[in-house]
Amino acid sequence: MTKKHINIVLIAVVVALWGTVLYKYVNRFFANNDIAYTPEEFSAPVITQIKKDTFNLQPLIRDPFLGKILTKKEDHPSPRIIVQPSIPKRSVEPKVTKPFPVVKYFGYIKSQDKSEELILLKINNRLERVRLNSDIEGLLVKEIYKDSVIVSFGKEIRSFKRG
Repeated sequence: MTKKHINIVLIAVVVALWGTVLYKYVNRFFANNDIAYTPEEFSAPVITQIKKDTFNLQPLIRDPFLGKILTKKEDHPSPRIIVQPSIPKRSVEPKVTKPFPVVKYFGYIKSQDKSEELILLKINNRLERVRLNSDIEGLLVKEIYKDSVIVSFGKEIRSFKRG
């Protein structure tokens, strides 16, 4: 057969298959399917009861794998006295949080030979000369501006203005 004849046969087969599929699909909507149930067709369900076999299991006297006879050892539990070492409890001391120190900002000084700025801070009534990112008694200078300074003490951050 030539290629042309094979194509014609295959197209005819595909059209026939799709025709049967469409026929069954459309026939479902237009067919008259009245099913009449008669009492002869209906049968009552048969209930079957299963009786369970019960028996008592006896403890094994002989080990089936080793072939040894097992004997029970009677345990006479002796009273055990468990002494727990006493652990002295440590008193929990409350954490003392230091209050934020009293800070006053008096301005900054530019030096001619160094590019870093030096500022004057009064911390708890002590005048200090401080540079950027320096730590004095837990007080850390974060940022320096002409009119203010930002410092941190622990996790708390505050800003102080000049004056």
